[in-house]
Amino acid sequence: MGKESINKRDAMKRALLLVLDGLGIGAMPDVFQTRSQDIPANTLECILRHHPDLAIPTLTRLGLLNSLRHLPEKSIDLIASWGWCSLAYQGADSYLGHQEIMGAIPLDPQKTLISEKADEFENILKRRGYAVSRPFSGKPLLCINDAIIIADNLEADAGQNINLTVCTDRIDFDEAISIGKTIRRNIQVARVIVFGGPGLTLSKILAHIEERKNGQIGINSPALGVYNENLLVKHLGFGVNPDLQAASIFARADKEVFLDGKMADLIDCDQAIRNPIVETHKLCNCIQAQFKAMKSGFIAATVQETDLAAHGGEIDRFATILETVDKFLWEFLSQMDSEDLLIITADHGNDPGLKTGLHTREMTPLLVYSPTLPAIPLGSRDSLSDVGASLVDYFNLPKTQNGKSFITEIYRGKNEI
Repeated sequence: MGKESINKRDAMKRALLLVLDGLGIGAMPDVFQTRSQDIPANTLECILRHHPDLAIPTLTRLGLLNSLRHLPEKSIDLIASWGWCSLAYQGADSYLGHQEIMGAIPLDPQKTLISEKADEFENILKRRGYAVSRPFSGKPLLCINDAIIIADNLEADAGQNINLTVCTDRIDFDEAISIGKTIRRNIQVARVIVFGGPGLTLSKILAHIEERKNGQIGINSPALGVYNENLLVKHLGFGVNPDLQAASIFARADKEVFLDGKMADLIDCDQAIRNPIVETHKLCNCIQAQFKAMKSGFIAATVQETDLAAHGGEIDRFATILETVDKFLWEFLSQMDSEDLLIITADHGNDPGLKTGLHTREMTPLLVYSPTLPAIPLGSRDSLSDVGASLVDYFNLPKTQNGKSFITEIYRGKNEI
C-alpha cells in the first residue's frame, strides 16, 4: 500500500481512550515492600464478589474478566485484545496515573505534609501582600484572605498532594491559581490542587476539616460536595512535560482533541476542547456526540464516579456505574467504523471493600478494540505509558516521551490469523 493511501486512511481514524477511575485488578508486586496496606487490594474482584451477577456483558466480551489473571478464561467470544498495566509512577494517584497514561512518566515527587511547610508558606504569602491566618490555634492549616484554605489532600497518601480549597464567591479563581503556583514553586509534592466553586463558604469548608493519625490535616472534599458540574479545578503537577504526551502530539498534528470528565482537569493541552463532566450518563452522552461529529482525532475521557464511589466505600454505587458504562459501550461499539480504536484502562485502584477511602496501588486492565483487529493476549505491560505510545503509533504520529506501543503486536496477531 502506498504512502498516500496510508495517510488518507490515517486521516479518517478516530479513537476513544476511556479511563475507569480507580478500577484496579490486583495489587502491584511492589506493595509488599512499599505499601503493605494495599496487599489485599483488588477493586474489580471486590465488586464482583459483592455483585456476582454484575451486568457487564460488553466489558466481559472486551476482556475485562480475562485481565484478572488468576481467574480462568471465560468461554466467551472475546472481541478485543486484553492485558494489564503496571504503574511506573510511585504510589496511587489520579494525576500521576493520567500523566503516565498520556505517555510521560512523572518524576518521583517528595512527600511533604502541610505541617512541614506551613510556616514557610505563611511567610512567603505575607511578603506577597496576602492576609494569612490560622483558623485553629496550633494547627498548620492556613487561611488566605478569608477565602482559601491550604491543607493536606486527604484522598491520597500522606504528603502526596497539597490542596487549596477556594471560596470562589470571595476571590477570583485565577488569583487562587496564582497563589497555588506560588505554593507549587516551593514544594515538590506530586500535585498542588486548586479547586472550589460557587456557594462554598469558609464556615462550610472548615466544618469538613479532618485530622488523621498519619499526620494529615485537611478537608474531606467528597463530603464537602464539590464534585459536581460547577467544580473549578487546576492541577499543578511535578516533573511532567505535556509537550511529549499524546494529547499535545495529536494537537500539533491538527487532530481534534477532546478531554472529558476528570481528564479535562488533569491533562495540559491548550488546544483541547474540555468537558469536565462528573455524572457518568452525561459524560457518555457527551462522548457519543463528539465521536459522531469527529473527523479525525481522539477523545480521552475519565469516568470519575467509580473513584468517588470507592472513596465512600459505596460498593453498590460502583457496580451501578460499571453497568452504566457497559450499556454505553454496547451502543458505542456498534457506531465504530473499521479504522476506529477504543482503549480502556484505569489510573490506579480504589478498593471500596477495604473501607479506607484511599487509592490503592493496583495494576489496571488494558482492553483494546477495533472492528478489524483481532483479539489477542497482550500480557503484562511495564507501564501505563504504553497506552499513550500506542495511540500516537496507531495514527503514525511522533512518539511520546515514554511507552512501548502494543499496536504492532496486535497487527502481528492479525497477520498470523
